[in-house]
Amino acid sequence: KDNNNAKDAYTPFHSSSLAEKTFLKHAEENPLDLILQTTWRLLRVYPNAIRQDSSNLDPVIPWNFGVQMAALNYQTDDDRVALCYGKFRDNGCCGYILKPDYLINAHKTKFNPSNCPINFENPLILTITIISGQFLPRSSLTTKDIPDPYVKISTHGLLCDQQTEQTQTIDNNGFDPMWDETFEFRIRFPQMCLIYFSVLDYDMMSGDDRIAYYSAPVTMIQP
Repeated sequence: KDNNNAKDAYTPFHSSSLAEKTFLKHAEENPLDLILQTTWRLLRVYPNAIRQDSSNLDPVIPWNFGVQMAALNYQTDDDRVALCYGKFRDNGCCGYILKPDYLINAHKTKFNPSNCPINFENPLILTITIISGQFLPRSSLTTKDIPDPYVKISTHGLLCDQQTEQTQTIDNNGFDPMWDETFEFRIRFPQMCLIYFSVLDYDMMSGDDRIAYYSAPVTMIQP
């Protein structure tokens, strides 16, 4: 439904649920109507039924459209669950967080996250140096392989703010790997952006295993 029809059919204490596929369709065809509905009632997006492997949708996409609840399969401890932990870290993971003004007042701003609009926030340049690691564990309790660690840093927000960088791989050193590598991220919408650090164990024969991770809103980072 568009926003006007939704106001006729629902009250503010009604919470509607949209399947991932339905949400993406509305986000593409009626982005402003979708955002406007989140300004006066709760919306929930849940993974498609075809995700029988318990994989997760990317929660950043619903958040970009003001959706308050992005349902995840918490039995799958993947990068997308890690982003969810980071999103709510700013308030101690104790409840909802305040949206940016341009999402709250979408009826005035006509904000459309698909277009990466300008002049809604003051952009920033984030410079990060990955120095070293100490006492990194093996990637699982069953392996005897010494880690070949590297660090991946990524930003997650609007399309214009999605960037990924990574360090070089240090062979056979989980004890005290040294990187001393610096990366620069240009972020146009800091209030909508998360930064995600993951330490991975490089494996030539299979997928790289995650050893550790941390995510947080960009606005939490202090110089």
